Amino acid sequence: MCAIVTLQQPHALRCLSRQKGQGNFSRRPYAYDFGDGWAHLIRIEDWLALDPAPRHALCLEGARARPPEDVGGPWGYEDFLGIIRDPTHDDHRSTLRWAGGHFDPEWFDLDLINKDLRNAFRANARRRLHQPRPKAPKD
Repeated sequence: MCAIVTLQQPHALRCLSRQKGQGNFSRRPYAYDFGDGWAHLIRIEDWLALDPAPRHALCLEGARARPPEDVGGPWGYEDFLGIIRDPTHDDHRSTLRWAGGHFDPEWFDLDLINKDLRNAFRANARRRLHQPRPKAPKD
């Protein structure tokens, strides 16, 4: 069985391995990082029987960039956004460098997300730690 899920705070995804009928999984809380307080509510929208079963996850839609890893939870992310938006802030340059040199909270690239999902469980695959830099416009 496979589930279509919706995350009300789309910063993390968790596989649900229980079969349909084994408990009520229509709404389920999920703590992504206990220390940082990322709390999500997962809502199962539909159960599907797929044959053959998919070998990797697939993102159907989404919006906005995920926060950088270890940013300090929702409160740290809010501080992070304030710092990178203010070029006069004392920590602006070092915070951007820590985030890979560039961060756009509105960035979302469905094709790139799905490429990362396909590579997630491959041995020796390079893991993307930061957003890609925006491409320079062609003249």
